[in-house]
Amino acid sequence: MTKVEIELFMREFADDYESKEMLRLLGRHPYCRFNLQALADSLGMKPKDLGRTINRLQEKGLVRTFESKDKALYALTENEAWRDLITKTAALDYRQMANLESVP
Repeated sequence: MTKVEIELFMREFADDYESKEMLRLLGRHPYCRFNLQALADSLGMKPKDLGRTINRLQEKGLVRTFESKDKALYALTENEAWRDLITKTAALDYRQMANLESVP
């Protein structure tokens, strides 16, 4: 995975703070399923504010939903190439991410 690959991926798929943070969280826990409240608590956001982000990431094929009677659960995509890129991106620390984002 190159710096250019990460930059292109983040620019195309995680173009806002909420998407970037959600992908980093899911990338650090690629086999977990989160309900809306768990995502909100982990990201320090309100559940009602995450709906738009979840929908955007679902449309891009990066987040999948498991529906049940009681509630929906959200997890990282099963697409291996994207999973690999997301998990590697999630492993970067904030300094490394800031260096990527500061390059035009």
